Amino acid sequence: MTTPPLPFEQIRPYPAADPGFRLDPNGRAAFRVSGHVVDVTARYTTEGDRTDYSATGEGDEVLIVATVDVAGVTVGRGWFLAEWHNPYAMRDALAEAVREAIDGAERKTDEMAAELAQIRTKRESEASK
Repeated sequence: MTTPPLPFEQIRPYPAADPGFRLDPNGRAAFRVSGHVVDVTARYTTEGDRTDYSATGEGDEVLIVATVDVAGVTVGRGWFLAEWHNPYAMRDALAEAVREAIDGAERKTDEMAAELAQIRTKRESEASK
């Protein structure tokens, strides 16, 4: 049984197997979503993840982290925990982490654009005095 396609395009590495996406040997992938490039990393959880991610750090638990960078600055980040041996949980975790990263990136860039507009307006107002 094959899984339905993801609602976004994987650009690295080539996605040819269930759970509908593929990771490179370092646990990384990249996707194009709504014009954004989202970098994804998946790794087994560690004891250190208990505090930051409420992870157990045991068994097949993996942490999937998605980030969106603009001009070298991370503007969106999302994460989700899943069980490595469950492709459907991995797929859901990927979708949730990517959605969270995209939402954060769009919110942050909107805030930055509004702040920049305020600065420009203030500068223009002061220059015209």
